[in-house]
Amino acid sequence: MRSPTSKAPRNGDAATRETIRVAGLRATPQRLAVLSVIARAGGAHLSADDVWLRLRQGSGEMDRSTVYRVLADLTGAGLLEQVRLGDGVSRFEIQEVAHHHAVCTRCGATEDVSVPAVHALASRLRRDTGFVLGHHPLLLPGLCATCAASRD
Repeated sequence: MRSPTSKAPRNGDAATRETIRVAGLRATPQRLAVLSVIARAGGAHLSADDVWLRLRQGSGEMDRSTVYRVLADLTGAGLLEQVRLGDGVSRFEIQEVAHHHAVCTRCGATEDVSVPAVHALASRLRRDTGFVLGHHPLLLPGLCATCAASRD
């Protein structure tokens, strides 16, 4: 299995091509374009439509259905992680470091939650109740700092 940091495409078109090839895929222009959009998203969790719109804004022409197929290919190859943040929309990210997500139920802001923080919760849950938490990504709903402050 690849290490989490091997998923992230490095800067440069040649390096991104190599990242795709190492994952066992052909480095097509469509795969390069989609992976580049997500790599430039700055950690944002993009939906397929978000990717498609960003490609259109960058003068890239690609069918929406092609974006969906490419996202499935890149996710299947382990280059992207598909996340669901409680709004029913599949989103995609390059997950360089394994993490979970805290999502504000008021404004939709998303924060990455470290795995050690969840391990502490899992340990306490097991100690207190005997329940063994699975290894699936967690979605932690609540209020972000801004919404919590405005509520007080």
